[in-house]
Amino acid sequence: MESILSKKYCFAGNRFFVLGEMLNAGLDVVRIFAVKGSFLERELTSKGLRYEVIENNKWLVEQLMSTPFHYFVSNGLPIILPITKLSEGNYKKFINIHPSYLPDLRGIDPVPGSLLYGRSSGATCHYMNDAIDGGDIIAQVEIPFTTDIDCGLLYQLSFTAEKEAFRAALQKNFDHASPQTLTGNEIYYNLKEEDKILDFTKDAAHLLRQINAFNTRSQGAYFTFQNEKIVVREATIVTNTYLMANVAHLNENEVAMIYEGKILLKKQDCCIKLKPENTLPAQLKSGSILGES
Repeated sequence: MESILSKKYCFAGNRFFVLGEMLNAGLDVVRIFAVKGSFLERELTSKGLRYEVIENNKWLVEQLMSTPFHYFVSNGLPIILPITKLSEGNYKKFINIHPSYLPDLRGIDPVPGSLLYGRSSGATCHYMNDAIDGGDIIAQVEIPFTTDIDCGLLYQLSFTAEKEAFRAALQKNFDHASPQTLTGNEIYYNLKEEDKILDFTKDAAHLLRQINAFNTRSQGAYFTFQNEKIVVREATIVTNTYLMANVAHLNENEVAMIYEGKILLKKQDCCIKLKPENTLPAQLKSGSILGES
């Protein structure tokens, strides 16, 4: 560990957790670059730590070209860096911590993507190259997909996994990296607005994944009923045999009942209970069919 502790580091990103691990390990972090308005900037300000706000892509590249350091660590940096240009002919190495189990779920929004597609997630510490989220893997932590995890919780688990992945990589001196092996089944995911629109042609499991994938305060899965947008952040699949016997005669996507602001919707082999965050329109009632234009 002595060789690693004697090196100089730069850090850039939008969250503090990995940087906190670096500081706790006693690493010599010579410069910290923060995304403007990010959690990282707020945390650094509250702790009285010195940092610089990233002005733009060109500015950051110029700073990295002119600053002496051994390792650059990126965590939540929304900038594609010219790694070949930055590392050519010098000793500088570039490391990223990405919140997914690479090579699956590359891209800007892997956390909701993992829930939407029912994929395992986690965190990966890897060397950077000119590709997006490419480069050899140094250490990984996997978070298995389960239906009881929503987006808000998975973000928190991912932050913990990122710290663990970086800590594991540091313990091995950033050595013994292995190439990312592609199988052809990987997903690259950047959030699209249409992904948040509830697709009632899909089964209940898919609807639940959609709702869990976008249930944070800044997002929200939704559907429209008679031109009114209805946001849903909570849902439960219901399979009670007595209930299912009583709704067996209903059509697919027919509202079985509305109670306490919740919607019980008939699906093929179950019901799904939706909890909208806004007041339901008076026209939406038992017998309504959701998903019809």
